Amino acid sequence: MTLPTFEAINNLPDFTPENPARILVSACLMGMPVGVDGNNNGEYPWIPKLLALRNVNPILFCPENFSFGTPRGLPDIHGGNGYDVLDGKAKVLTEKNDDYTEGMIRAAQRMVKIARDNAVHIAILMDMSAACGSQVISDGCRLTEDRKYQKGPGVAAALLMREGFSVVSQRDFRTLEYLHKKLDKSHAINETVRDHHETDWYRTYFNP
Repeated sequence: MTLPTFEAINNLPDFTPENPARILVSACLMGMPVGVDGNNNGEYPWIPKLLALRNVNPILFCPENFSFGTPRGLPDIHGGNGYDVLDGKAKVLTEKNDDYTEGMIRAAQRMVKIARDNAVHIAILMDMSAACGSQVISDGCRLTEDRKYQKGPGVAAALLMREGFSVVSQRDFRTLEYLHKKLDKSHAINETVRDHHETDWYRTYFNP
């Protein structure tokens, strides 16, 4: 997990429409129909609201759509997390046991290239995804009756973090509040919200 601190966010430049914050974002979070079945995951309205600010340049990308198209199989990581996939210790398999490992690594490499080419300041990615998850992903196939979770990133998020990019999920509300305040001085921070790893669900599931 490589969440940017309040200090790191506050030390970012003062962005303007002429010199905007370049934010890499999972395309599904902006309502693009790139989910595995062609739907979108646009039920997180705080993300489009944040990225609609005049001093933000959102850069949309879906790693899974890049390598496998839409619709596609439902990929999950077996035998580890995204770092383990990158290191050849785990695999990405669909619910039909199709091996998506090479394609997922290729997509992660493409995402890092986009991040570098655009000199992005931060990435906001879809958590629990085998590609974009940053804090939590499924432990094996998510379609089992007793779906299991594990700490750690998906493949693309892991490579971004390994290359030094800060990654935030749509559930990291505290960090998103800090980022919103940085981008919009008039924004009043909601001090009651928490990042994903601070929630009761996370703490109970991983530390019962």
